[in-house]
Amino acid sequence: MKIRALLAIIAFTIITGCSSHVTRPDVTADAATPPIKALHSYAVEMSPDAKQQLADNVKFDVDELTRVFGRTLEGKGLISTSGDYSVKIVVNDIRVRSTFNAIMWGFMAGNDHLNGDAIVLDSADVPIYTFEVNAAYALGGIGGGQDSSRLNWLYEEFSEQVADELDRKRGTQGD
Repeated sequence: MKIRALLAIIAFTIITGCSSHVTRPDVTADAATPPIKALHSYAVEMSPDAKQQLADNVKFDVDELTRVFGRTLEGKGLISTSGDYSVKIVVNDIRVRSTFNAIMWGFMAGNDHLNGDAIVLDSADVPIYTFEVNAAYALGGIGGGQDSSRLNWLYEEFSEQVADELDRKRGTQGD
């Protein structure tokens, strides 16, 4: 019986340890959005609230997020010089636990997270589609103690979620 309880706790921790999701606009706004063939450019910026949070989250690196995001878009074939749109990522909320808290307390110390909005802009910089992306990492112990692992997972997962949603709007993935 003790083994089952231990396995249940481990499974729960793994399931709740890492998560991400995209919040799309209502169905009518989503349906009215033209297909996104490719992007000619991208940018990542911080909201005023996120800029204030940087003082408490010094390990977060917006330049690294920008590099990972660009690499992810290129890997999915979403960047082209003849692209019809651009995308702007606005980071709204960040949290990076201290190494000690991540190791000692794990998910009980909360999670590391990266939340933001992706805004697709037409050639006149008019927003045509906006969606919210959230990525969270709450593992502890050895898995949560490596700052670079936690942050790289957040950067990669956030970027993947944005790229997958843009790819979905391109029509290459199922809804």
